[in-house]
Formats: sequence, structure tokens, C-alpha cells
Amino acid sequence: MGGFALGPFVFSADRAPFLAALLVLLVATAIIARRRGPAIANWAGAAALGAALAARLGFVLGNLDVYLADPVSILAFWQGGFSPAWGAAGFAAVSAWHLWRRPDLVGPAIVSLVFAFVGWNVTHQLARGMDTTPLGDMALATLSGDPVSPADWEGRPVVINLWASWCPPCRREMPMMAEVAAGLTDVDMYFVNQGEGPEAVRRYLSREDIVIAPVMDPGSQMMRHFAAMGLPATLFIGADGRLRAAHMGEISRAHLLAGIRDLKESHQ
Repeated sequence: MGGFALGPFVFSADRAPFLAALLVLLVATAIIARRRGPAIANWAGAAALGAALAARLGFVLGNLDVYLADPVSILAFWQGGFSPAWGAAGFAAVSAWHLWRRPDLVGPAIVSLVFAFVGWNVTHQLARGMDTTPLGDMALATLSGDPVSPADWEGRPVVINLWASWCPPCRREMPMMAEVAAGLTDVDMYFVNQGEGPEAVRRYLSREDIVIAPVMDPGSQMMRHFAAMGLPATLFIGADGRLRAAHMGEISRAHLLAGIRDLKESHQ
């Protein structure tokens, strides 16, 4: 799945390039503003904010039924859920308004966007992992010790959640994910514990009253296979065994359901 780390913060490969492009855009316009005045930096900040708000709005509207059941979760943007098309439209709309009022900023804006694109492309290449490799054989097991072969999961769309009981965001999302998993029919979901022993997992599930059938991965083989840089990680895998999408960090119900919906559509 790849990823990109900035100090203690880890971003999945799909988000890191956009964040890098935003950072480069803001830095480039700040440098230009030293000679041309603050207007160019004001444009970049407003356009970036417009893109972020529009991207979030587009995703929320596309999953409105989920968010109406829990409106507060709309503010949990760190759980993912942005529409690139809406984001691009928001950026273009704010830019058009600013540059129409200040046509002298068109040249510097184009230069800044070129640098931003370079930042996006470089980060995109660096963040890519060996994310299309099928699962193959791994020494996994059920909670009772029976062997599990991920190769047997091929043939149906699969969602894999990499987690550990010591991980706070894993614990926060687990009740919601277990509830979603219980209602799935044509997509399988596997909760693959990373690096823990059976007793620790049993204690956690019993204490929290969570009903799942965890898969034990004591050697964290799956994290290495997908180059996951942290936990939790949610992987959306097609019926051919290849990764279609991934989310690093705590995931929202809407984002999870959207990923499952995309898996179903690609399998039809």
C-alpha cells in the first residue's frame, strides 16, 4: 500500500501526494509573496481551503445517509472521505474568482502550480508500495491455532483490517467495523491482528464484548507485505487477490462503506 511518514504522522499513499502538493504550493507562493506582495499567498491559501471544503462536502453528500445517522462524524476529517473531483472544482472556482480580480497573478500562480505538481508526482512515486502483489502464502492462524491461508480468500472481494489491541485508533474503529462486517454478504472482511498473542486478543475481545473471528499474524507478515507504515490499516482487495485501495489510520463508517461499494462494483 505504500505510505509516507512525516515525523509521527503517517499518511497513506493516496493522501500523501495531495498533502505534499498543498505544502509545496503554500511554500512557493510564500516565497513569491516576498517580492510580489501577499496577494499570491492569499490566493493559494483560499484556493487550498476551498478545495479541502469542497472535497469533504462532495464526499459527505455522496454518503449522506450514513452521515445523517451520525452528523458529528462529518467533522472527523482525519478518518478520510474526500472527493477529488469536488476538490478540483472547489480549487478551480476559488482560483477563478481570485485571478479574475487580479489578472497579474496568473503568471505566478501557474509557476506555483507547476512546482506543486512536481511535489505531487515525486511524493506519489515515493509513496507507492508493492501494492498489487497477491497475498500468497503466509503462516497465519485462527485464534484457536488452526492454520489460515490468505490464498484461499481469492475469488471474492475482501476487506482486511490490520490491527492490534494496544493501538488506540484500532480500538476506536473496531466496534463499528465489527458491526459492518456482521452485515456483509458478498464481501468478506478479515481482522488480521499484528504481532500479538492469542491471550491478549482474547482479553481485549472479551473486555470490549466484540464479536469477530480474528486472524493471528504474530510475525506481522501482512504489514511487511503491503508496506503498511502503521496501524490500523484497512485494505480493499479485489477477487483476483490484488489491492485496489487502502486507508491508513482510523477509518470512518462512510469511508469504509464507500470502499466496500467500490469493491462490489469492480467485481460485477
